[in-house]
Amino acid sequence: MNFALAIYESTYTNFLVNDLHIDAFQIGAMESIREVPGLLSAFILGSILRFPEPLLAGSFLLIFGLGIGGVSTVNGWIQVVFWSLVWSVGFHSWSPISSSITLSLSDLKEEGKRLGQMNSVSSIAGMIAMASVMIFSSFFAMQYRLFFVLAGLISAFGGLLTFRIPATAKAFKKTRFVLRGRYSVYYVLNFLEGARRQIFLTFAPFALVKVYGLNITTIALLMFVSRVLSFLSSPYLGKLVDRVGPRTVLTLSYILMIGDFLGYAYIRDVSVLLVLYVLNSILMIVSLISRTTYINEISSLTDLTPSLAMGQTMDHVAAVILPLTAGMFWGIFGYEATFFVGVAVAVCQLITTQKIRSART
Repeated sequence: MNFALAIYESTYTNFLVNDLHIDAFQIGAMESIREVPGLLSAFILGSILRFPEPLLAGSFLLIFGLGIGGVSTVNGWIQVVFWSLVWSVGFHSWSPISSSITLSLSDLKEEGKRLGQMNSVSSIAGMIAMASVMIFSSFFAMQYRLFFVLAGLISAFGGLLTFRIPATAKAFKKTRFVLRGRYSVYYVLNFLEGARRQIFLTFAPFALVKVYGLNITTIALLMFVSRVLSFLSSPYLGKLVDRVGPRTVLTLSYILMIGDFLGYAYIRDVSVLLVLYVLNSILMIVSLISRTTYINEISSLTDLTPSLAMGQTMDHVAAVILPLTAGMFWGIFGYEATFFVGVAVAVCQLITTQKIRSART
């Protein structure tokens, strides 16, 4: 799945700008619409959790592949929105289930380590995929649309493999829908993460392509380097979370994220902006591992999957609103204003993190 997603991510922004000529407002609106399935993921999963998790995970990867491949057929903005919604349903339903499967296979007190290892596997896939994009875009002039077809087929193959993961009885006994006050800090952190993530991942690459004119090979190289460093750091970051706890790690990561956004608002040296993009990629992994470890510490076994799904829903409440808002800010006040919004969100994350009271404390 991550191999397919990396192919898509490394070609998607250039495709929108160079082939479809989409502007900042359109990309913001599209990202807002695309995040709606994430907003609904708790309700989608709550209605079908009676089925074994590997069966659900594999099915959603097939849907993800269909949507990614469908982007190869588009000729305009509306069609991109439609196929983006299709793959978004698959992706956002897959994500909490995959985390739950990983945690269920982990030994006690090694959850962060295992999540870190899974992120390393994801990074390896991304490295190979982005290296492939660099090679084929540089020497063979492959069309964007062919990349999307390949990504869709690869994801579908991943779905077929996922069906082979052994199901356990736990998959049939989970609470279907969870919204509890004791998980409120987790919900707020996910809400803010959705806002921060969408601002950076939507508009940082858009700025690099639109403002600084980076081509597809450079963008693919940037994402390749990000994946290499994520691969190398993820296991150690997971162990760090296990050792010192989510609160300490999140505090440091959100301080660095504030600096990341300020850099994109003020710095005009594109080489520095590329370094900041790589740093953000690592910080996103830190945040994901820490938040997932935190909810695993404070939730009951039956609450875990629906709690992860509810966290994703909270994430996407903001993710539905912020891209459109940030796109409007870009058009009215200039692209720097978009990243100032990101600074404000990261500050709120830093404040909320101080309220974490995990099982360790």
